[in-house]
Amino acid sequence: MKHCVRQMIKFVPFYVFVIMALSGSTFLWGADWEYPFNGKDLSGWEVRGGSAKYTVEDGMIVGTTEKGSPNTFLCTEKWYGDFIMEFEVKVDPVLNSGVQIRSHAYRKDSTVPIWREGKKFDRKHKEGDVYGYQVEISNEELGTSGGVWDEARKSMWLDNVEGDPVKKRALKDDQWNKYRIECVGDSIKTWINDIPCANFIGSDDLIGFIGLQVHSVPEDVQAQVRWRNIRIQDLGRHVWKPLFDGETLAGWHGLPGGNWEVKNGIIRGVSPKTEKRHGLLVSDREYDNFTIRFKYKAVKGNSGFYFRSDEVDSAVGVHGFQAEIDVAKDAGGLYETGGRAWVVQPKPEQVKTYFKPQQWNQMTIYAQNRHIVVFVNGHKTAELKDDPGRLSGHLALQLHGNMDMDVCFKDLEILEPAENKGVHIPFNGVDLNNWQVQEGKGKNLWKVGIPEVSPDNPKMLIAKKGIGAMINLAEHHGDSLDIYTKEKYGSCRLELEVMVPKESNSGIYVMGEYEVQVLDSWGVEKLSFADMGAIYGAAPPPINASKKPGEWQKYLIDFLAPVFDEEGNKITNARFIRIVLNDKVLHRELVIPQQTPAGVDGKEKPLGPLKFQGNHGPVAYRNITITDWSN
Repeated sequence: MKHCVRQMIKFVPFYVFVIMALSGSTFLWGADWEYPFNGKDLSGWEVRGGSAKYTVEDGMIVGTTEKGSPNTFLCTEKWYGDFIMEFEVKVDPVLNSGVQIRSHAYRKDSTVPIWREGKKFDRKHKEGDVYGYQVEISNEELGTSGGVWDEARKSMWLDNVEGDPVKKRALKDDQWNKYRIECVGDSIKTWINDIPCANFIGSDDLIGFIGLQVHSVPEDVQAQVRWRNIRIQDLGRHVWKPLFDGETLAGWHGLPGGNWEVKNGIIRGVSPKTEKRHGLLVSDREYDNFTIRFKYKAVKGNSGFYFRSDEVDSAVGVHGFQAEIDVAKDAGGLYETGGRAWVVQPKPEQVKTYFKPQQWNQMTIYAQNRHIVVFVNGHKTAELKDDPGRLSGHLALQLHGNMDMDVCFKDLEILEPAENKGVHIPFNGVDLNNWQVQEGKGKNLWKVGIPEVSPDNPKMLIAKKGIGAMINLAEHHGDSLDIYTKEKYGSCRLELEVMVPKESNSGIYVMGEYEVQVLDSWGVEKLSFADMGAIYGAAPPPINASKKPGEWQKYLIDFLAPVFDEEGNKITNARFIRIVLNDKVLHRELVIPQQTPAGVDGKEKPLGPLKFQGNHGPVAYRNITITDWSN
């Protein structure tokens, strides 16, 4: 947040329908209200960052400052992408607070560069520190409530409302204030007491947790902030979808001048100085409202990304808006070819703070009706809020004429609502046609039925006639075989139920290689790397959340797959974001540098199956759901 107390300023740091215009269409979404705070306790929430205290009093969440504590956040365990959130808040005027949205926590101690007045500073953050978009809660004197601050990352205002005489007075001291936050795609809007405040565009974060902040304070200050009537409509999420297949120029056509080719997922354009015409690679389709991002590397010459453009019979090829791309200057400016020429031209000293010469840079262009915003490497470089220019047209990549040109583009993507097709049910409850066993010394003893602990032997399972569960009827270690899905998955949320009889053992192998342990650990006091809830051989569970043998136990596993470069080299390790057993959080932000033992083939890869260990003893699984997070 921004201000420690009112005198101190930080150095930096029933159905409801939502109508959204996107790509010229209108989407009508309906969602029930969720109530993440039950009014009784803090179930579904966890404290991150500092040591401030959160209690429940009279149906309110009360946050109380703690001497010497850094910023503290009470965060939802659930992540939200697109949503509407409403709540009431009452804060002691001496205290600064806020609500984090789509936020995250640093996985390790990190140094983050920030820029102030053209100068670079390094800001250090500890593992577990919360960062991301924050909707401000301050006081009447500061007048910043309802603005959007980038907490513990850029440490700057993204939308500051204190310059507006109406917005700055929206919040009232010493009374309950009603907030409304709308996040849809890269649009973030806020209201306080029905007064519109922030209207911010940003796609750095499209999904994350929500956090209620108690700010750090000087040692002589003690204060509280209270929240009540918190409700959220979960509207799904937006994802980035490709505009370029990575292999061909399908969907695009060239205009005379220069040469375009595709190699290793990169579009490269080259043109000699003797070529007077502007070489252009033009989209076959026209676009009106959109958010598009891509990476580019300007090696030689002057280029640009055209949008809302029309083809013309002249050397320039098209007329329309151009987001500037150059080897050294003007990066992210807005130029209108065949019209106003420069509309927004960045200053050279500004360009130095965000542009990386001869390296890959990321540009994001937001164009919704007459509102246009351009970002380069996360820095806003141009904005037009009520532009009279074109409202639709083609996209185009440019090679400027009369100069030696060499420019590359990759990862061209458009932001669109996620389709609800990322949920996979690998076990239909009826048969095992979507599964295959792994070769081994045993026999395939997996059956479909209704599992129960044997009345004759508590260490065994029996399968009653019926459907609903996949059951491994092994009697001894090595009797049966491991089983895994024919389909492969990457980053995902895995939810399932598992039953183990007395002293039995199994394992859940995410992507076929990263084992979450399944074991009868009921009553075990000293937990090891092999107990229920452990990452086998890597991290024991911090608490024993196991149920009695023979009872169904529920796992929720959020997992990010490893990332590989174009040559197949791993550049990012796999990570368990969260593992929850029987509603108890066991692990968070756990990086896995390599596969665990006894996987499908012992190799890390971008995609892999879901595997259940079957050669160690009897076990049953049911209600298996995999939500694809690959986007």
